[in-house]
Amino acid sequence: MSQTLKKALQTYQQGDFPSALKLTERAISAERVRSQDIYALLGNTHLKLGRMLDAADAFAEAARFSGPKSAMLAKFALTLYHNTGARDKMLDIGERAVKLNPGDADLAFTYVNTLFSEGLFAQTAPFLDNLDRQNPQHMAMIVNCHRLNGNFEFLLRELKEACRLDPGNLLLQTSKFVVGREVCDSEVLAEFEAVMQQPDSPLAAMLLASEPALGRVFWNDDEAMSRRPNSDSARVAAIPVAPARRTFSAAGEKIRIGYLSNDFFDHPTMRLFGQVLALHDRDAFDVTLFCYSESLHRDWQQHHFPPVVRKAIVPVNEMNDGAAADLISARNIDILVDLKGHTMNSRLGILNRSDAPVKVTYLGYPGSVHGADLDYAITDRFVTPDASKAFFSEKLCRLPESYQANDTTGRPLPHASSRAEWGLPEDAFVFASFNAVPKITPRTIALWANILDRVPGSVLWILCDRPLARVNLRSAFVAAGIDGERILFTGSVNYADHLARVPLADLALDTFPCNGHTTTSDMLWAGLPVLSSRGHSFASRVSESLLNAIGLSELIACDDQVFCNMATAIARAPGKVAELKERLEENRFCAPLFNGARFTAHLERAYGLMAERARAGLAPDHIDVPALPALERPFASRRRGG
Repeated sequence: MSQTLKKALQTYQQGDFPSALKLTERAISAERVRSQDIYALLGNTHLKLGRMLDAADAFAEAARFSGPKSAMLAKFALTLYHNTGARDKMLDIGERAVKLNPGDADLAFTYVNTLFSEGLFAQTAPFLDNLDRQNPQHMAMIVNCHRLNGNFEFLLRELKEACRLDPGNLLLQTSKFVVGREVCDSEVLAEFEAVMQQPDSPLAAMLLASEPALGRVFWNDDEAMSRRPNSDSARVAAIPVAPARRTFSAAGEKIRIGYLSNDFFDHPTMRLFGQVLALHDRDAFDVTLFCYSESLHRDWQQHHFPPVVRKAIVPVNEMNDGAAADLISARNIDILVDLKGHTMNSRLGILNRSDAPVKVTYLGYPGSVHGADLDYAITDRFVTPDASKAFFSEKLCRLPESYQANDTTGRPLPHASSRAEWGLPEDAFVFASFNAVPKITPRTIALWANILDRVPGSVLWILCDRPLARVNLRSAFVAAGIDGERILFTGSVNYADHLARVPLADLALDTFPCNGHTTTSDMLWAGLPVLSSRGHSFASRVSESLLNAIGLSELIACDDQVFCNMATAIARAPGKVAELKERLEENRFCAPLFNGARFTAHLERAYGLMAERARAGLAPDHIDVPALPALERPFASRRRGG
């Protein structure tokens, strides 16, 4: 040991940390002493002086040497980096720290959580075995990492075994059912349906309370059931709300609209709503986009949003909920419109804490956002008939034609494509489903199998990326008596190619109880007729709304039997598909569904009616927005492929 280092250690032990620091740094820089002990001493000295980040750097350097203290020093470094928010440095030391401390589950979680937060999902895989499967937080991370890495077969097997060993663990049970739905595991789906046959049983009640709100949309068609608490509604209800609302702006002033979302990028929400943001009447409305999209989406915004929309973007992703709510207040927003509801990455804490005079939910979540401090839900008379009013915590503001906006400026029409390009039989009748796989319930499979059985030689073309889901779906149809070769799969492609393949099918079959939403409008835009059936909840009536708005209300069945009969009749009727496709082509720029200017005018009228009540001192109440006069000529003209 050098004399300088000896003196540094003595000075440290005497409590003279500034002098110890100078001596230690001199030993490292001037005398080039390199050892685990000297860097450990440097780290401890920085720690005594309150220099946490410098201490972490020194401990990390010390841990690079082999020695009896390497594991402890690596843990010190990772913990200090975590406490100081130095995520980039956590990524440098994390793998070594976890490997040196294989039994420290909390340390492993700290590192895995950092990888997850940075979007490095694939890099989490080697460390998931280090987590504690008895810890709910750890188990949730395991589930999320496996899901995002596509390891569904392994994950579901692990969840099934974990539930067998610990049947009372609600996190495990809920995760099993969510994952089972994502891959159409017939055993898991049958188990869930059996439990929900008695929704008031202790197990069912606990599962309902712990499931995510969006998960319930996929299987439930009972509006009374939708009102029961779920994990999202309970969490949001616990967030404090503003003690008082601000006063609405005076009559004659612009109405200040604030849109709150993290979907201001190439997301289905903007495929629907992007045009409205540009078309808003800036003489009557002041529009702000309170954006918490990831910074990586800024480039997309710069290239795809027109200047008037880009100018309206106010980033709040770096702010906490309270600060974002304060900013909304400082900008005197009159009507705050949340575009997320109970969907992934929503920030309803901002909404609850806001003192905006009027707060609205729209588009992102198909139903009442229970637990949130909201005044209105923007819907229409199809998705929310009068009977729905009793099941919404918000007042209904019903648009006259369809609740769903549609952006036609950013939507290409389908370019030329052929069945051969997509592996489809030239002469078969092709039924199709491009809806998300979790929407394919046992009921849906039974209906589709019935139709295939009644239309010999037909095939069903399903959008499904996950290999395990493909195996499970094909097996379900085989179990229903359908030759597995008649079930064809296709994967995700870029949007333009997706729209090009859609009209190669003859008829789209909807899913139940959760219909296609953006998917249905995509198919109608591309020229593929969609057959649906009238449901009993918002999510199960969306296709009805869209088909009415495109002028094809005859494609809405009243029940399951009629749905199967109608599909069979269309497939057997020569020329019927061509007739329906021609109607879609004619109606695309005549019917209301894709008329962005007309929709925007109706939406602005809705905001105006909300403002009238607020300015008059009246509480929110149900609103039915009157329709503009019908158009006498097409509102646009674009050719297929244009």
